[in-house]
Amino acid sequence: MPLLKDKPTMKRQTRKHLLPFLLLLALLLSATSTYAKNTLWQVRSGDNILYLLGALHVLKQDSYPLNSFIEEVYAASTTLVFETDMDEMDTPAMQQKILSYGRLPTGRTLEQELTPSTWQRLQTKIDAMGLPLTAFKPLRTWLCALTLTVVELEKLGFLPEYGVDQYFYEKAKKDGKVIIPLESVEFQLSLFFSQSRREQEDLLNQTLADLTIIDSLANELEGAWKTGDGPKLHNLISASFQSYPQQYERMVLQRNKNWLPVLEKIIKNNKLTLVVVGAGHLVGPNSVVELLREKGYKVVQR
Repeated sequence: MPLLKDKPTMKRQTRKHLLPFLLLLALLLSATSTYAKNTLWQVRSGDNILYLLGALHVLKQDSYPLNSFIEEVYAASTTLVFETDMDEMDTPAMQQKILSYGRLPTGRTLEQELTPSTWQRLQTKIDAMGLPLTAFKPLRTWLCALTLTVVELEKLGFLPEYGVDQYFYEKAKKDGKVIIPLESVEFQLSLFFSQSRREQEDLLNQTLADLTIIDSLANELEGAWKTGDGPKLHNLISASFQSYPQQYERMVLQRNKNWLPVLEKIIKNNKLTLVVVGAGHLVGPNSVVELLREKGYKVVQR
């Protein structure tokens, strides 16, 4: 009698262990039978697979649903890797820290941080956006630049809550997947607040230039992302940094190098992993994709 009772349990256990294999097999078969490309790359190391998904950190609500193959990769993955711990970013303590790093000392104003020409450009832009200049005067230059970008993108309907990384982060938490951050929130903040006054002003000028074409730029980026057009994505992103190579080195290229040993460790120890990072890190020379290829990994766009 006990043996009869155990048979359904054994079948369930077999199905449980077989499911990841079947999902992986289905992914491999479907990947070879489709010609459509996503901003998604498959990296193989023996029997282990790492998928690199290029994310746009802000999207419109109608950008969903995502391509079904991307959703299948997510469903089959046991581990999700993100740039940082997104929950920590939203804690009151971290929000307070952002403000403390982003506000000038009492008695100091943003105008004093900038050259007269940049200050004039900033005033003109803030006025055109219908925002109160007084709200920006206590801010450090880097936080001013980020705030302007967020406000303008929100006007166009591109919101952080619809970003690809946010979407999969919430799903991974709900589904009980293993989540690994590549960087601490503190490190990401340091990319901005540790910059010199000159570097922060460069960031602001880069932002002001981007804001003049942000409508078309955001839509072009989304279009290139949806079709997996890596060269176009790289051209759009690198054009923004063209006059500010130091920013590109700090924000993109150096971080790509930092992530490489972490990703190599993950692919050696995990059967199937989905990595979700900004699309700019996966396209162009010295991208994560190219660095992995140089290391000898087989990398194929899916």
